[in-house]
Amino acid sequence: MAGQRCGSVVGVVLLLATSTACFRRSDVVRPVPPEERQGAARDSAREQRQQPRDYNRVITSEAGTSRGFFITHRVGPRLYFELPDSSLDRDMLVIRRVVAGMGSNANLHAAWQRRGDRVLLRERPYDVAADSTSSIARAVEAMRVGDIIASFNVETFGPDSAAVIEVTRLFTSNIAEFTAVNSPQTERSFIETARAFPENVTVEATQTGIEQPPPGVSGQGGAGEQPRRGARTARLHWSFRALPGDPMMPRLRDARVGYNDIETIDYSRPEHRAETRRYIRRFRLEKREPAAEISDPVEPIEFWIDPATPEWLVPWVRRGIEAWQPAFEEAGFRNAIIGRLAPGPEVDPDWSAYDARYSVVYWRPSTTQNATGGQQADPRTGEILKAEVNMYHNVMNLLRNWYFVQVSPLDPRAQSLPLPDSLMGRLVEYVVAHEVGHAIGFPHNMKASAMYPADSVRSAGFLRRMGGHVATLMDYSRFNYVAQPEDGIPPELLIPNVGPYDRFAVMWGHKPIAGARTPDEERATLDSWARAQDTIPWLRFTTSDAPNDPYGLTEAVGDEDAVKSNSLGMKNLERVAGSLLRVAERPGESYELLNELYGNVVAQWGRYNGHVASVVGGAYTQERYGTGVRFDPVERERQREAVRYLNQMAFQVPAFLLDPEILRRIEAYGVLARIRQAQLSVLSSLLNEQRLIRLIEYEALAPDERAYTIADLLSDLRAGVWGELEGGRVTIDVNRRNLQRAYLEAVERTLDPPVLVSRPGPPVDDDTPPRFANDSRAALRGHLRDLDAAIRDAIGRAADGMTRLHLRDLRTEIERILNPEG
Repeated sequence: MAGQRCGSVVGVVLLLATSTACFRRSDVVRPVPPEERQGAARDSAREQRQQPRDYNRVITSEAGTSRGFFITHRVGPRLYFELPDSSLDRDMLVIRRVVAGMGSNANLHAAWQRRGDRVLLRERPYDVAADSTSSIARAVEAMRVGDIIASFNVETFGPDSAAVIEVTRLFTSNIAEFTAVNSPQTERSFIETARAFPENVTVEATQTGIEQPPPGVSGQGGAGEQPRRGARTARLHWSFRALPGDPMMPRLRDARVGYNDIETIDYSRPEHRAETRRYIRRFRLEKREPAAEISDPVEPIEFWIDPATPEWLVPWVRRGIEAWQPAFEEAGFRNAIIGRLAPGPEVDPDWSAYDARYSVVYWRPSTTQNATGGQQADPRTGEILKAEVNMYHNVMNLLRNWYFVQVSPLDPRAQSLPLPDSLMGRLVEYVVAHEVGHAIGFPHNMKASAMYPADSVRSAGFLRRMGGHVATLMDYSRFNYVAQPEDGIPPELLIPNVGPYDRFAVMWGHKPIAGARTPDEERATLDSWARAQDTIPWLRFTTSDAPNDPYGLTEAVGDEDAVKSNSLGMKNLERVAGSLLRVAERPGESYELLNELYGNVVAQWGRYNGHVASVVGGAYTQERYGTGVRFDPVERERQREAVRYLNQMAFQVPAFLLDPEILRRIEAYGVLARIRQAQLSVLSSLLNEQRLIRLIEYEALAPDERAYTIADLLSDLRAGVWGELEGGRVTIDVNRRNLQRAYLEAVERTLDPPVLVSRPGPPVDDDTPPRFANDSRAALRGHLRDLDAAIRDAIGRAADGMTRLHLRDLRTEIERILNPEG
């Protein structure tokens, strides 16, 4: 806080760490209360003292002691760690989690190091490595020296010469790596518990900090009064877990199979470069019967279910966890993943969901409509040490809206609200299974939803055979909105399940490879497994460097043929819109539900349009390792078909979105702006500079006239957005007027994008390529001039006054865009 500016005072002001108010004048020094001087003197004396005291004078008979990885002692408000030699220089995973209140979570890798009568807590980076026998190893180890997080005097020595340090301030003062609130106040922060276990130690403490007001918020008093700063208190859990003493053999990452990974630069590799090694994140699974084709693991993957989970949902959460069991069976492991209800404090008072030993599905009392999954891994090998799923209570509201808007015409249970508990439980199971997928190491695989033929996802027989409408649970495919009521799809097949890609990926990452003793010795086998993707498309994974793959879409079903699939989805959406009043109008209740559901219908309409827009300037991809082409531009006719769809379904507003019986119940006005914004989003996407650059490049590389060009796109859009200009009598209604204005706005955004606000600080080298180092600028400006001429000719044929005014205004806007300085 030194140098903080207060009000209009300019100058350098020194603030004490415990100050809670700004100085009013830079030449006024706040008197330091006696108790603060005494506390500061004690802290200073403690830091300067070099001679350890007798053990019994430090760790008194009143100490509460817990023994494990290292020993903890509670002596009154103070916390001591007793560190035997076996715990020194032992790399640890340190996890900080918020137990109560508001604060930030964090993780780091660190180690205790002894330096004479001082002990350091030092960060341990893992971004570089080298074989310990190599000549470069010592230099690489020097690169890993690590920052010192905290330093402690040795207060005494234990009976076995273990160093004893007081660590209270590690958890109650402003040590950045251990601080979860702003500017912790030591007098309002304190240790709650400390427990030691064989491989880890846990500490809980309450931290109280000072919450800064938002910028620009002033106090409630007179002129110049400083903003008030209030307290913020959080209860925090720290877990110090020793990294495994027998590191798991890592498995090398392969971009053809989706895994989260850890990476390090290995300077001792034989390659003629600094080699980056990437290892997949996975749990350590070892067969109890190594020779058996399928065996129980020595230690299964256990996910503990938060006791805060609503009781009626616990079985569904467990089913979501154990949905992955069949996938692990393909890797040779039976009962590999298990869900267990966590013990309450009355059963095991030492058990904590935040302990680094436990993987947990947390149930968060939150209005957030979301869920997340992740993991903490051994940075040396990728072994997952703690996996975490966060289920936010209000995710059920999101699930209700998704399911109702996408597939209620296909499931009688969803044709009235609220959804039955059995259906909501199944939806929660689906989300838990997806997030557990993240927690066991899998990223999203958006390509999977396009790997089945679009017609097949309407076939009940195909869906039964494949286990659902998408090849992986890790796609954002949601529910099967492509199916139609006449298809007779059983409702249980509308929801994604663990699919063939998931089983393949689990096998690829976990199946033991006989005889392999190093990661490199596994390469040939892993490569042979990955090559199955060449002949089985639903085993493919998202191409990480493909920003324009029309098969890599979120929230999509059947995107193997986006036009066909989203046309079918639109039919279901019209059915949903027709049911809104029947479902959501309830005497004695507000129209909040109707408003929410209608908003979701409009959003879904926008998603369908966005899926189709992705075809334009797109390229199909398949990740390959030295076996052929990875990118293949979409065919010209398919791109043209996509724009024809958008001209009809996005740029002509469907009547079901303009039902006055709904609109007059939910808002005084606003539907025109809502529709315009959705259309602007599609237009901005189509006319985005990067998309135009791709069209230019694909045309340049095309061997003949098969490329869809900028000229094709602008011509097709003109026919769809500006078709009224060609009529004998020109009439343009209000929605089309909004669309045309949005079109010009989208063009302007590309020609003259908003200027980014420069950040303070020294100038940096800018290697950004010059804007419009291609034909897009010329094409757009020429297009606007042609458009202006057509509008000029149409003014005299305007059938009404508003159309005439609109056309004149368009000409003014085009002139401004073309001549912004004019």
